[in-house]
Amino acid sequence: MKDLLLAGRKAERSVVEVKGVSIGGREIILMGGPCAVESREQMSQSAKTVKDAGGKILRGGVFKPRTSPYSFQGLGLEGLNYLVQAAKEQDLLCVTEVIDRQSLDLVVDKVDIIQIGARNMQNFELLKTVGSINKPVILKRGLSATVEEWLLAAEYILASGNQRVILCERGIRTYEPSTRNTLDLSAVGVTKSLSHLPVIVDPSHAAGRRDLISSLSKAAIAAGADGLLIETHPDPDRASSDGPQSLTPEQFMALAQELEPVADSVQRSFTFGRREDTLEALRARIDRIDESLLEKLAERIQVVKRMGDQKRLDQVKDSNRQKEILQRLVALAAELEVPGELVKRIYPLIFEYGIQCQIKSKLFQESDIELPLGGR
Repeated sequence: MKDLLLAGRKAERSVVEVKGVSIGGREIILMGGPCAVESREQMSQSAKTVKDAGGKILRGGVFKPRTSPYSFQGLGLEGLNYLVQAAKEQDLLCVTEVIDRQSLDLVVDKVDIIQIGARNMQNFELLKTVGSINKPVILKRGLSATVEEWLLAAEYILASGNQRVILCERGIRTYEPSTRNTLDLSAVGVTKSLSHLPVIVDPSHAAGRRDLISSLSKAAIAAGADGLLIETHPDPDRASSDGPQSLTPEQFMALAQELEPVADSVQRSFTFGRREDTLEALRARIDRIDESLLEKLAERIQVVKRMGDQKRLDQVKDSNRQKEILQRLVALAAELEVPGELVKRIYPLIFEYGIQCQIKSKLFQESDIELPLGGR
């Protein structure tokens, strides 16, 4: 795509830093909150839910562009104050949508991230306006936009001077009526192959129904998403906007708890629960990590034993293979800021244990072979 002069692919992927939160790095960033800000209490409860789950960013709409002119349009400045205060109480960042220059002027100095909604993806004057500020922007994909059109919309923001753009896939309109939209997870991979920008996923607007949010969220992480933007409400059945697609606090917490192993499986990270640096909290976190390490070690031992079944006794020890593994792991340790000397001390012990397991297995197999009559 020749016109992607700034949004196109680069040697290194971009990471958008916002007050210590990195979007586009190794950590999966969870963003949550109600579709629309309704009250101080609602936002306070939502912020606590997001924080307790391990989220880092509180979302809430204060200006709502709705399909119907009779639908709830948001509380405006009053809602903005509720959002900002709730985020501050829980030490969260906050994001809200802007719909024009006037709404941008009201929120720009109060929130941490600006959102451009799907209906405004090709509002080029608005894109140029947010491009003139030094504030991170989440750009949602339009309801029927191609990936190219989405990236060119991002190009407007970048070309206007703002390099802190985060792309958000939120489902596109198709012929399928069983969901509100169709979540295009292939777009995550395609976009990352074409652009250096971080990509997050909003499964709530894609599904339009809360029973699918959990599976879509996990699939998004597996597909390479850098974060999730999920709607949660203290009482979804009474929500002024998008109640059917909003998770209850209990559902949001349950989903967050399931994200950690999914992130681990694709070499990403997510930590469920509050990030409090008390001694007890840190010890509890270490306990969870230690349990995970032991589970992986047990899995490795089982694989080593199965490999032993396919080797001859004189093939059990392969020094060249051990050297190759150790070199690769030391290089990886450097990338992960783990001391290489620690790896060099731990892995020879693991290798030796594996060798002994395989030798014992082979000897047992040989001793168990029945000899023909007269052969004893």
